Amino acid sequence: MSWGLPDRRGEWRPTTPIQSTVLLAFTVGLGLVVGVVVIQFVGGTGPTTTVSGGDAQCSYSQTFDPRDVAGFAADRAANERYTDGTVPCVLWLDAGASPGFDPGTPVGEWRDQSSNGFRATPTAAGPEWAVVDGVEAVRFDGSRGWLRLDAPPSALSVTNDTGLTVTMLVYVVDSDRRGGGPYAIDAADGNGSAVELSQSDRPPASPEADEWWSTPGPAAEITTDGEWAIVTHTTDGETGTLFVDGDSQGTAGDGVAALGTSVRIGGDGSGRAFEAYVAEYFVSNEQLSPGARNVVQCAMNAKHDDIVDLDVC
Repeated sequence: MSWGLPDRRGEWRPTTPIQSTVLLAFTVGLGLVVGVVVIQFVGGTGPTTTVSGGDAQCSYSQTFDPRDVAGFAADRAANERYTDGTVPCVLWLDAGASPGFDPGTPVGEWRDQSSNGFRATPTAAGPEWAVVDGVEAVRFDGSRGWLRLDAPPSALSVTNDTGLTVTMLVYVVDSDRRGGGPYAIDAADGNGSAVELSQSDRPPASPEADEWWSTPGPAAEITTDGEWAIVTHTTDGETGTLFVDGDSQGTAGDGVAALGTSVRIGGDGSGRAFEAYVAEYFVSNEQLSPGARNVVQCAMNAKHDDIVDLDVC
């Protein structure tokens, strides 16, 4: 599968012409995904970079110039970890790649495309496969349950110390019909969720009606109903930050409760089901740097024909 991303940010280009090609491989393994970057300098004006994957079973690939993605060049210069192309990814749910995808039929299972091979299965009469604006997705209708991952957070190498980044392609039909959320990891004490993203359950007249609540993280007003949005929730184990279409909605939090054993897809910790479409989940078991986070968002958007407007690309 190849993702193309046009070269659109002229301010990143040197004055001397240069052919820059990047093959970004998100190769998913049980722990971290490690690629190899070869950096060459052409005429002393800038690098030509190749990121190639290892031998894992599943990979994303994309051709683009990383200097066109906000923060990536700075990350590479400041952090050796990203100069060798390391991109952690422990769970990748992609509706369009599911072997059981059939629009209008119940989801029997949503298979992980990573080499971990997890499955998310319905807790009730299931969500359905669907297509919205040409994008394959899972439809959660708010009354038919959610999906449970068949593995605890520890199987994803996610702990209270590792941090977490979840990037999702989401379509909310009507923000007035709210409830539930795109994902949640329960708390070990059984009291709600340790990590979660959910919609407000306040009445439409409430000033909090359009908010999404991230745990840990801010309560932020999000009005993306009737359109696709790339939503990223990331935490370092202490605070959390929420991004919508690449724009930060703020940072907040005072720690993460001990993680339980249940990972919910399309449902929050209270058991409320989400009412929306979700096309993809890309999960990293750390708080990604700005450049790496933007690479994931830009790649996801490019795969779906630039369905959202991302200024970071």
